[in-house]
Amino acid sequence: MLKIVRLLFLLLVIVAQPAAAQTDNPLDPMDTSSPSATYQSFVDAAKRIEAQYMDYIADKTIAKALALRHSIDRVRRLMDLSTLPPATRLKVGNAAFGYLLDIIARLPPFNPADIPGASGRDWGKLPPKWDIPGTEIRIARVETGPRAGEYLFTAESIENLPDYYSIIIHRPRVQPGLYNSFHQEQINFTGPFIPDRWVRQIPKPLQQTFLDTPIWKEIVIVAAILLVLVLMIAWTRFSHRMAKDAGHVGRLAWHLAVPLMLLFLYTLYQKMVAIQVNLFGDFAAGESILSAVVSYAAAAWAAWIACFLVVEAVIASPNIPDNSYDAHLLRLAARLAAVLSSGTILIYGANDIGIPALGLVAGLGVGGFALALASQSTIENLFGGLSIFADRPFRVGDTIHYGGGSGSVETIGPRSSRIRAPDGSLITVPNSDLAKMHITNSSMRNKCLFLHTLNLRCDVPPDIVRTLLHDLQTLVDGEHALEKSTGTPRVTLTGLGPAALQVEIRGYVMTSDYSAFLKIQQALILAILERIEAAGDILAIPAPPSLLAPLAKAR
Repeated sequence: MLKIVRLLFLLLVIVAQPAAAQTDNPLDPMDTSSPSATYQSFVDAAKRIEAQYMDYIADKTIAKALALRHSIDRVRRLMDLSTLPPATRLKVGNAAFGYLLDIIARLPPFNPADIPGASGRDWGKLPPKWDIPGTEIRIARVETGPRAGEYLFTAESIENLPDYYSIIIHRPRVQPGLYNSFHQEQINFTGPFIPDRWVRQIPKPLQQTFLDTPIWKEIVIVAAILLVLVLMIAWTRFSHRMAKDAGHVGRLAWHLAVPLMLLFLYTLYQKMVAIQVNLFGDFAAGESILSAVVSYAAAAWAAWIACFLVVEAVIASPNIPDNSYDAHLLRLAARLAAVLSSGTILIYGANDIGIPALGLVAGLGVGGFALALASQSTIENLFGGLSIFADRPFRVGDTIHYGGGSGSVETIGPRSSRIRAPDGSLITVPNSDLAKMHITNSSMRNKCLFLHTLNLRCDVPPDIVRTLLHDLQTLVDGEHALEKSTGTPRVTLTGLGPAALQVEIRGYVMTSDYSAFLKIQQALILAILERIEAAGDILAIPAPPSLLAPLAKAR
């Protein structure tokens, strides 16, 4: 009998408003130009939603579920939900609709023409707010923001609706409707994939509500989350096992597969379980926040690994050696990109669950400033590394001379560079120090300097010295490994001292390979020694400083 009454009421609604049904456009914006327009928009939408819900219950289809969901989405536009975390606005707004519908149905009747903004009367300047008679439920004009000028149910009223509902729900309906409590229908609502006959067979104790949600729904959700957790543990173990036998790029790819699988499973859970079960109330709000936390954390995790994966895939190409300068620069860029991308995702996620992004960014800025002061040397080394990467005074594998040391560069990190000294020890030098030093890069030279000085006895006759200079000049001129240019190679008498005559031999060996240079230098020195031996006993033995001092005073 009750079903017949409901169907007759539905038929009356359709017959009473034939024109509206024919011209109803689901994309029309809700009229919020005045308190009357907002209130009437809610009342009209409530009648339409009750009729849609009854039609959906009679024949559950995906199309009807989507149409019903769209109608409720439009009703939420009549509410000021800006103070709520974005992750919970949908659930709280849907619940607010049911509360408000059941409360209005039990209020004493009043004349809609008395609502500010009602047609048929010149209202002049509309008041900034209006309370539903006999209640503290308020419709007020939004003063700031993207919806400024619209009249919406206030955030405070939305927050207090559960309390108002609990006080008035025991009273009989004053206004006609299809359901005694639409809020209770929302609690028991299920998606088109869950037949009502299954729900009716659930034991009564499990149909009781806890946190405004039936216990059986909470059990299903907890079981689905545990299933996702078990699948993630199994997938993580499988990925780590596969990563052991993969290369560096393959290992990162398998590690990336873990957060991507988490995103996939949680999306599947949301679409196939959470929506079909249709959580409600405080439990739904908590589940929404948990879902947002998991989704954003997994996305940040995936973004972090993806930055390194892309860079390592580029480095793995034949054009970039693994331990080259460019490879280290790309890895440093990957670190910075990973921090920025993951941080941005986490900030958006924090804003979604109710932590204001602006305040979080400001807090990070203050905290970052304090951290910068506390870790000034670390930041200085980081920028020193960036300057080394930008200026490129040396590369990995180059032999350099810096400050009081020298060695071969093995790595250039974000904080320090590691240099292998000639004795085999590994030296770690902060990048900030290297950036300030005068650095000689031996590996970047295009030739090697051959420079030696001979000390001849002062009593060597000039003819012998002249002959020796000619022989040595002929020797270096005939050496094909020496660069032939203006002024080099040359053999020159450069000094006349109290203890020796100084002869300088200068030239450039045309090779950048230091080992090849040493072999050529060795051959030249041996040839020079042969020329000196042929000239006789002419080399001077350096006098001790104690003997040179009296000679200097005598002069």
